[in-house]
Amino acid sequence: MQLIKIILVSFLMTFSTGGFAENFLQTYRLPPLLRVPPHDPIQKILRTAKVLQRAEAVSIPFAMVESPVMYEQALRRDFTAKAIHWAEEIPTVYFAEIRTSRLNSLLAKLKGAHKVIFTAPFITVDEPLQVPSETWIIGNNALLKAIDPTLQSSIVLNGVKQVQLSQLRIVGGHVAIQLKQAQQVQLDNIVIDTPTRAIVIQESAWLTLTQLQIKQAQVGGILLQGDTHHVLLSHSEIRDGQNPDNTGAAVLLTDVQALSASLGLTLHELAEPIYPPVSAPHAIIIEYNQIIGNRAQGIYSDGGYGNIIQHNYIKNNDKEGLCLDFGSVNNIIQENTLVRNGFRSRQTDDSLKQDFVWSFGKLADGSSVSKLPAISLDNAAQNLVIWNNIRESAGDGIKIVRTGIRNLILFNTLMNNNQGQNSRFHFFGILLGNASAEPEIAKQAIANPVLDFIPAIENIVAGNVIDGNHYSGILLDSASAFNDIYDNMIRHYQNQPLENASTATNSIVGNSWQVENAPTGWRAWFH
Repeated sequence: MQLIKIILVSFLMTFSTGGFAENFLQTYRLPPLLRVPPHDPIQKILRTAKVLQRAEAVSIPFAMVESPVMYEQALRRDFTAKAIHWAEEIPTVYFAEIRTSRLNSLLAKLKGAHKVIFTAPFITVDEPLQVPSETWIIGNNALLKAIDPTLQSSIVLNGVKQVQLSQLRIVGGHVAIQLKQAQQVQLDNIVIDTPTRAIVIQESAWLTLTQLQIKQAQVGGILLQGDTHHVLLSHSEIRDGQNPDNTGAAVLLTDVQALSASLGLTLHELAEPIYPPVSAPHAIIIEYNQIIGNRAQGIYSDGGYGNIIQHNYIKNNDKEGLCLDFGSVNNIIQENTLVRNGFRSRQTDDSLKQDFVWSFGKLADGSSVSKLPAISLDNAAQNLVIWNNIRESAGDGIKIVRTGIRNLILFNTLMNNNQGQNSRFHFFGILLGNASAEPEIAKQAIANPVLDFIPAIENIVAGNVIDGNHYSGILLDSASAFNDIYDNMIRHYQNQPLENASTATNSIVGNSWQVENAPTGWRAWFH
């Protein structure tokens, strides 16, 4: 009976997502976002928190995303207004040769909008294919293969406008498709196999990427960099990426400004200053994708803001399923399914050293003793993490590592995480953390204070279903303050429904373990 109730609640939560077209805080009668009293000492921490300064300075403030349906509708209207519209009688050219150098010669001669249709099944990339504006290439599933190992890119879209690439297969090479300062570009029905990095997008806007298949990228899948905005990535599959470093995520959004870093980015390069903010990917929708089996994260946001990540299936990625790090603010993470992420079974020793966990050792199966959560937040503020289904993660379900401020963690279903529990570590459904800096990072932080190391403050954790073999349902770490934790249902934990290591003020009321004797109301129905 209890299981039936849990399933029904999850269904009702999913069903209700269409009903919050207005202000999210008002619709669900949430506490106000700002709850620290004016003269409380915590105010000093908030005033100097770089991630909060960033959240208030970026071009998409929380006031825009706190009505998720309206914000998404506005983005889609913008996409529609900028969509490519080809004339019905667009001139068509058939290309029958087998070298990109010959195709470049042809494209250079064309004037105005053209459709170019490949008729050869195989094309050798002997030089980067430079696609001009107003060009629609239909590849008829032709195979493009680079033969010159010195070529940095197979296809280059540099400063172009109105370009569409369809029905292509690209094998090997360094960057399969590179976009720089491009606008109104559509990539669809493209297979990219074993590139160094599949797609690099720099300083570009109004892009649609759909029906892509990216397999076994050696360094990373899709990189969105700098002032890149209004990108729709949908209905694509990115799987089996081979790079275990943080820069090897299937989808990486970063505010790193060095355009030369198109292939490999170091962890130090990802640690750009949070405030003052530099240009970062924003107004991006990532939806209905399958992100499976990568050796790093599924999706890694390094400073992205105002983005919507929804309806994705994220499974068996060796590190986190999804990371909001280094100043990721004002994002919407909703209705994703995350399954069996974070086991660290395929990370190299060098990668484990880079993550400062190699010294913890390995288990008998060769995986790291240190496991990772499905969703991680580190120096992240004012993000909505709502209606996600998270199960069987190696580590925690949702983890605020440190410096998580005013995030809304609501209506998620977390089932049977803590799969990587061992003699050294155990994990929780939801963790509001206050992790100190690792010694190596602490030295850098003193010399160059890029990140903050402060507790979780003013987060709201409510309406979550946390069931299964978590060590405890929720952990509130030391010094965490003014967090609201209520209306959560927690069952079948090992230790406690909630562990509270903080002596600061927090509101913890109306949760399932606190209403055992309630005579009426929906909470009583569960008992």
